[in-house]
Amino acid sequence: MNKHLLDPAWLSRLERMQVLSRRLASGTQVGKHRSRQTGSSLEFADYRAYAPGDDLRQLDWNAYARSGKLFVKKFLDEQELHVTLYIDCSKSMGYGEPPKLERAVQLAAALGYISLCHLDYVSVYAFDREIIASLRNLQGKNKAAQLFDFLASLSVRGTGDLEQALRSPGAVHGKTGVSLVLSDFLFESGYEDAIAYLQATRQDVTLVQLLSREEREPAYQGELRLIDSETGTGKEISVTHALMDEYRKTVRDYQAALAQFAYRRGISAVDVKTETPLEEVVFQVFRQAGMIR
Repeated sequence: MNKHLLDPAWLSRLERMQVLSRRLASGTQVGKHRSRQTGSSLEFADYRAYAPGDDLRQLDWNAYARSGKLFVKKFLDEQELHVTLYIDCSKSMGYGEPPKLERAVQLAAALGYISLCHLDYVSVYAFDREIIASLRNLQGKNKAAQLFDFLASLSVRGTGDLEQALRSPGAVHGKTGVSLVLSDFLFESGYEDAIAYLQATRQDVTLVQLLSREEREPAYQGELRLIDSETGTGKEISVTHALMDEYRKTVRDYQAALAQFAYRRGISAVDVKTETPLEEVVFQVFRQAGMIR
């Protein structure tokens, strides 16, 4: 997968944003997510780009004189946020143009970079039926290259099972924070119990469902043999207009069921069409959904 996951021209825009949480995580490290209190510790930690609403007393005017840009000092008595990204690498995520996994990885790169720029802790777990790769507790913008390299190395693997994956040893770190699951949610075993389990570990959960145009509006016709990308099983079908209408309704109903499930659980669900330009998803869809600001 291409290691240039994000347009470099976006990075300064992303640095001014933050991942939102309904609750603050406890802790004593730096982070933008805080209880309206300015850090008072004399131990300097890092800089980040100024964003409207920041305390002007924390501006570094020497840095401004050197660069012409506004930077805010961060200190070690503000609260951090733990941001965990779960990326579905099951075989169904290889479908579409662009492939769903490619888009999921790009979105994870954007969300992870935003978090690192605010000195939040970032962990990433790639899964199919188990955790197949992980990168844990990154902090600071200097870890962005490590994050991007890890994400660029991901590829589709086997059959997906979200609940089994989340119950793998170490799959949930147990610290209050934000967990974002990027997946098509096409699990034969379902997703409901898995998400309930994740919530029970004190996570503010957001579900990001990625579906391709080909899945939502397939252009099939005639006599076909369809092969399940994960199980390898096949089925002979005769594609008619009536069947396609029923299929499209089933997809819409499934998406609606996921949204309704999220609503009942008090969590967020975001629908991402993989053909939508990445910039539009990050800077419009995610912002409108209240995931970032």
